[in-house]
Amino acid sequence: MPDISPSHFDFAFQTSSKAPTESILKLKKSLDHADSLEDLHSAIVEVRAQREALANTLDKHVSANQLAQSQGLRRLNLLRAQLGSALSQSHELTSTLSSASFVASGLSSRVRRIDLEQSRVREALDYVNNVIELKSSVQGAQAAIDTRDWDRAAWYISKARGLPPALITGKFAKAMVPTAEFPDYPEDTLKEASKSLGAIFLREFNKAAQEKDMETLTRYFKLFPLIGEEKEGLQVYAKFICGIITAQSRTRIQSRHEGANNMSLFYGLAMTRLFENIAAIVNQHAPIVERHYGKGRMAKVLDRVQDEADSQGGLIIDTYWDERSVARLLSEIQAYGFPHLVSSFALNRSSGGGPGRVGSPALDQITGRMSEDEVVDLKLVGELAREASVMLNRWSLYRKFIGYKWYDYSNEKNTNESGSVLYMPELLKNSNFAKKVTTKLGPAFETMSTFVFRRSVEKALQLEELPDHSAVYTAESPLVTSVVEDVMYIMNIILQQSLDTGDLVLIKNILNATRRILESDFVGAMQRKLRDEAPRAVSNVSNSNSTSSSGLVSRLSTPPLIGANVKRGSGGYGLAGLSGSDEIKLRSFMIYINNLQVASDYSERIIKGIDHDSSLPFDDDATKAKELLDSLCRSFQARCDELMNDSLQVAFKQVVSTRIRNLTHSIFKNVDFMVSPKSQETAEFNGTLQPSEQFNIEWDTLMAGFTKVMAPKAYTKFISHAAVLLSKTLETRVWSLEGKVNELGAIQLDREISRIIGKVSNGRYKLREKFIRVAQIIMIIGLDDAEDEEGIQWVLTNEERRRARSIRVERRA
Repeated sequence: MPDISPSHFDFAFQTSSKAPTESILKLKKSLDHADSLEDLHSAIVEVRAQREALANTLDKHVSANQLAQSQGLRRLNLLRAQLGSALSQSHELTSTLSSASFVASGLSSRVRRIDLEQSRVREALDYVNNVIELKSSVQGAQAAIDTRDWDRAAWYISKARGLPPALITGKFAKAMVPTAEFPDYPEDTLKEASKSLGAIFLREFNKAAQEKDMETLTRYFKLFPLIGEEKEGLQVYAKFICGIITAQSRTRIQSRHEGANNMSLFYGLAMTRLFENIAAIVNQHAPIVERHYGKGRMAKVLDRVQDEADSQGGLIIDTYWDERSVARLLSEIQAYGFPHLVSSFALNRSSGGGPGRVGSPALDQITGRMSEDEVVDLKLVGELAREASVMLNRWSLYRKFIGYKWYDYSNEKNTNESGSVLYMPELLKNSNFAKKVTTKLGPAFETMSTFVFRRSVEKALQLEELPDHSAVYTAESPLVTSVVEDVMYIMNIILQQSLDTGDLVLIKNILNATRRILESDFVGAMQRKLRDEAPRAVSNVSNSNSTSSSGLVSRLSTPPLIGANVKRGSGGYGLAGLSGSDEIKLRSFMIYINNLQVASDYSERIIKGIDHDSSLPFDDDATKAKELLDSLCRSFQARCDELMNDSLQVAFKQVVSTRIRNLTHSIFKNVDFMVSPKSQETAEFNGTLQPSEQFNIEWDTLMAGFTKVMAPKAYTKFISHAAVLLSKTLETRVWSLEGKVNELGAIQLDREISRIIGKVSNGRYKLREKFIRVAQIIMIIGLDDAEDEEGIQWVLTNEERRRARSIRVERRA
C-alpha cells in the first residue's frame, strides 16, 4: 500500500487550487467521499496525476523564464560595454572643457573691463557734450538777450535748465564754460539771465494785458515756464483772468440804474453772467495752461479765480441786499401775522364750528383790519425770492462745474471705494461766497419762500370759488375749489426753486416749512370748511305717488344756510335724491372732500416729477433730498386721508346709512319666500317688481349722483362704507327669514341677493368681499346636502352654518 500522508493531500489540494475550479471541486469531492480503500487508492492516483501535470507545467515555465533571463543578461553586458566607452569619452570631454573654461573666463574678464572702459568713455563724452551744450546755451542766451530775441533766449535757457544740475555746478563746467566775454560761472549766468528775462516778460505781459493784445499775451505766457518762472507766470495769468472777471462784473453792476436794466431778476442775471464768464474762461484757458505748464497747474489758477468769484459774487449779493431793501422786507415779513388765517381760526373757535359766518359784524371788522395790516407786497416778495433762487441756482451750477473740473485739474481722487461719488472740493466749501450764501442769502430765501407759500395759501382761501353746480367730475377737470390748483401751483414753484438751490440744508428747512403750512393751514382750512358744510341727519318718508313701490323722500331737519361762495347752477338737484339747499350743502361737502383727495394726488405727482439728481450732484445729497420729498408727500397724504376718511364717515352716517337700512327693510317687507310653482307664475304674470329691481331703482336714486361729484378714490372709500352696512343689514334680514324659506324660495332669495350684490359691487371685486358672509349664508340655504359644504373656505362658524341650514323649512322638521 503506497504511503499516503496528509502532506500529499495538502499539496495536491494547494496546487490544485490554481487549476480550474471544476477540477479542484471534483478532486476535493472524491477525497471527502472516499469510503473504502479502493476509493482512496483511486483518489491518490488522481492526486498524483494532477501533481505530475502540475510539475510538467512548472518545468516548462521555469525553462522559458531561464531563456528570457539569459537573453536579458546578454543585453545588460552589451550595454555595460557601451557605457564604458561613453564614460571614457566623457572624461576626455571634461578635460577639453576645463581648459576652454579657463580661456573663456579670461576672455569674459577682459570683455567686462572693455565694457567698463567704454561706458566711462561714453559718460565722459556725454559729460563733455553737455558742457559744450551748456556753454553754447549760455552764450546763445546772452547773444539773444543782446539782440532782444526773447523767444530764442528763453529757448536757450530752457535747454540749459534741462541739463543735470550737478553738471551746471560742477568744477569742469566752471572751468570750461566761462569766457572772457562771460566770465561768470554758468549757474550765476543762467540765474541772472532768467531774472532779467522774467522782468522783461512780466513787463511785456502786463503791457499786452492792458492793450488786450491776446496774441502777444499768449506769447509771453508760454515763455515763463521756459525760464523756470512757472509760479510767476501762473500768478500774472490768474491776475489777468481775474481782471477780466472784475471788469465785466463791475460794468454790469454799474449799469443797474440804466433804464431797462433796472428790472426784476437783474441780480440773478448778473450772477448768471459772472459764473458763465468764469466757466467759459476756465474751459478756454485750461488747455493752454496744462499744455505749457503741465498737468495740475490749472488748479492754482482756479484757486485765484475762486477768490475773485467770491469777491464779485459777494458784491452782487450785497448790492442786491441794499438796492432791493431786503433787510426791511424781511422785518415786515417777520411782523406779518397772517390775519385771514388767524381770524378764521378765531371765528371757528368763537362760533363753535357752526355755520352762519356770512354777514357777521365781527367778520367785517376783522376783514377791515386785514386790509389795513396787509403791508407786505406778495408780488414783490415773490419776485425777490425768485431772484434769490436764480442766484442760488447759478451758484449750485457753478459748484457742479468746478467740482468736476477741479478733480481733472488737480489730479485729486474723486470717488470712494464703493462707486462714483462727486465730493465737493475744499476750494468751494471754504470760499467766502459759500459763507455769505449760508449766512445771508440762503436764510433770506428761506424766509421769503416760506412767506410766499403761506401768504399764497391765505390768499387762495380768501379768493376761493366753488365750481359751477352743473359741473361733473372728470380726470381732466376735477370737481374741486380754486384753492387746490392755486396752492398746488405755488407749492410746485417753491419746491422746484428750493431744489434748484442745490443746498441740502436749505432744502430741508423749506420742505419742513412747506409741510407745516400744508398740514396746518391748508388741511386745517379744509377741516373748517368740512365742519361748516357738514350735512345734517336726514329722515326717510315713503312717497305713495312715486313710480317705485317704496320711493324715498329725504329732507333736512333744519335747512342750513348756504355759503356765500357757492355758485348756483340751472336745473334741479339730484345728489342722494336731495334737492334745493340740502343738495347744495351736501355737494359742497363732497367738493371739499375732493379737495383733499385731489391735493393728495397732485402733491404726489409734483414730487415724483422733480429732478433732484441733477440739482444735487455732491455726496449723497440727492438721496437725502429724495427721502425728504417722499417724507413730505407721505405725511401730507396721511393727513389728507385721515380727514377725508372722517368726513366720508360723517357724510355716510348723516345721509346714507339710515336710508340704506330703511331701503333694505322696504324691499323685503312684503316678499314671501315660501314659493310654489303656481304663485311664481302668478307673480311673473302680474309684473310685480322683485326686491332686486326695487333696490336698483332706489340705489341709483341714492348713490348715482355721488359718482358724478366725487373723486374716484374718495367714491371707492365712500361706497365701501355703504357695502359694509348693506352687507350687515342683508345678513340681518336673511337671519330673520328663519323658517320662512322653502326650496323654490331659496332659489329666489339667492337670485335677489346676488343681483343686489352685483349692483353694488358693479365689477369691483374688493366690494364683493364685503358680502362674503351673507353670500355664504345664502349658499348654505340653497345646498341640498351638508356634504356639499366640504372643500369651501368658510368665514362662518359651525354654529352659524348649522343655523343657516335651518332657515329652510324642510330642514327644520
